[in-house]
Amino acid sequence: METVELFGAPARVPVVAGLGGSLRASSRSRSALAAALQGAAAAGATTHMLDPVALQLPVFHPDWELDDYPAETQTGIAELLLWSRRADVLIWASPTYHGTISGVFKNALDFLEFTAKDERPYLQGKAVGLIVVSDPGTFVAMAQAAHELRAWLAPTQVALSGSDFSPERTLTNPRAERRVQRLVHELLDFAGR
Repeated sequence: METVELFGAPARVPVVAGLGGSLRASSRSRSALAAALQGAAAAGATTHMLDPVALQLPVFHPDWELDDYPAETQTGIAELLLWSRRADVLIWASPTYHGTISGVFKNALDFLEFTAKDERPYLQGKAVGLIVVSDPGTFVAMAQAAHELRAWLAPTQVALSGSDFSPERTLTNPRAERRVQRLVHELLDFAGR
């Protein structure tokens, strides 16, 4: 958590990072992730979206150090690592591709190997909330990755379908919006503890 001054006294502000899993220009999973981060920000959290379109991550090479990657890709890798380390909790959102998480999402998670030797390796001591679009079966791969990265999982998992979105791919189903906000509140409660 970050510390800020509030009425002359230090207050702890949770940091929430959201990792998206779609390169699609008009992505439902990105829209759901944005809604979750907006809810976290409205509750007072510091938020940051890790959008794979902006990150432009190269393919992860397990034998490479950060300096081995092309210079133009190192900024995206560094941003992913910075916010994964800085965040108290994370929200992951992925579409379902061929029955599992997207390749770009899995590739981003592979870069967390750079945190293996941190004082708190990987995502140890952090909670992760899961959002999928299309098939709740994708939760299995996401949950397994979260466990392997030593994270705690929020009890609520949000599975969305195309009917939860407007034609412009904005989350519009009130029930789905409430579920996303419940996930956010669980994560912020975890961060506060």
